[in-house]
Amino acid sequence: MIKYKSKRITLIVVSFLMMWACEKATPVADATPISDVDFAFLQASNKLFVSANVSSGYQGGTLDSAMVLWQGISASNSGDSLRLFDDGTHGDILSKDQIYSRKFLNDSALKNTIPTTAKDSIFFTILGLFSGKQQTVESIFVLGNIRPKLGSVFVPDTVTRPTANPDPNITNTVKFSVTASVSDPNGLDDIQRVFFLTYHVGLDSMMNGGNPIFLYDDGTGEGGSGDLQKGDGSYTMIISMTENATVGTYYWTFKAQDFSNAYSDTVKKVLVVQ
Repeated sequence: MIKYKSKRITLIVVSFLMMWACEKATPVADATPISDVDFAFLQASNKLFVSANVSSGYQGGTLDSAMVLWQGISASNSGDSLRLFDDGTHGDILSKDQIYSRKFLNDSALKNTIPTTAKDSIFFTILGLFSGKQQTVESIFVLGNIRPKLGSVFVPDTVTRPTANPDPNITNTVKFSVTASVSDPNGLDDIQRVFFLTYHVGLDSMMNGGNPIFLYDDGTGEGGSGDLQKGDGSYTMIISMTENATVGTYYWTFKAQDFSNAYSDTVKKVLVVQ
């Protein structure tokens, strides 16, 4: 009987200690007030987009403002301080959904622009100010594929169509070169093709059956594409215009495409055939 009472008392003491230990471990810290951070580089418009879900309050404080400290391609850069919005303006999509965002130009107004040669990571910090107290979340995003870029494009302003040859078995031609310089932050070997489309203004019609005319960086010289040095980013094509060419004004629209199927901005040139 004494042994039974001893075991019972011990059991009660152990149970009390376990309950005390569990009660001591129950406090839970507040969840972070900043989540779902997102970033996009809108290359076609050269704009940057940053967004984050920011709570309206945290640890008894209310949200005063949300900002992005934009550091660009280096975490050691001093950040550009830009306010984020949740009112449907400045690139914010929906008002009052607690997603604070901003769309801004990647231009000289920023200290930390993304250069055309960038291909690695970008860095920024989301900052929320809650009744004067700061909460921050640091973010790193990988840029991934960057579109190719067309540089200088040469097309003669005017080409004179050759006169007809009196011998019906011979067709007179005139030749001229078209060149385009192309760069790609992912490397020149990421360029899939460089081409132009030709459109006749007077006829309101695409020429060459609407098919692209390709330029090459193959170093085959005058006996081939006309390109002088392979792999230097300068793409060339020798154009042969016959006596049967249609005179008038042409728009030639140039593009470059990479192996991710991303296109460069277009460059339009005007050619007059007379």
